[in-house]
Amino acid sequence: MIKEKAISAFLEEVKPLKILLVDDDMASQFVIAKSLFNLGNNLDICSSSDEAIRRVKTFDYDLILVDLNLPVVNGFDLSKSIKYSNQNNDSSPIIFGLTGLDHPLLPILISYSDIDDYVIRSFDYSDLIGKIVNHCYLHQN
Repeated sequence: MIKEKAISAFLEEVKPLKILLVDDDMASQFVIAKSLFNLGNNLDICSSSDEAIRRVKTFDYDLILVDLNLPVVNGFDLSKSIKYSNQNNDSSPIIFGLTGLDHPLLPILISYSDIDDYVIRSFDYSDLIGKIVNHCYLHQN
C-alpha cells in the first residue's frame, strides 16, 4: 500500500496521460476506469475497433489499452492498424494488450506484435499501474 501511495503521489506531479481504453465488456471498462481513477489521467472509453480507429485519428493518445479478444477485429490487428495510422506522427502511443488468458506463448505473441506490453485481467490492476509508470513515465524521462 505504501508503494502504491508513492506512485500516486509521483503521478500527481507529472503531466497526466491521455488514455484510450478499447474493450467491449462494460464490467471490464468499469473496473479498469475505477483502477485508473486515482492516477488523474484522462480516460476515453470505446467498445469497437472502428470507434478506436476514429478516435486515434482525431486525438493524440499517450497510451491505448486494447482488449485482445475484441469480437470483429482482434486486439493484435487493431494494434497494427493504430500503429500504421500513426506512422506519420513523431510519436506513436504505447499499446497494452488486455487478456483474460495467461498462456505460456502469450509473451512470444506479444513480442512479435505491435503491442508494447500486456496485462492479465483481474480485479486488482496494480500490475497495470506499475506498467503504466514504467513505460509511460520512467522510459520517457
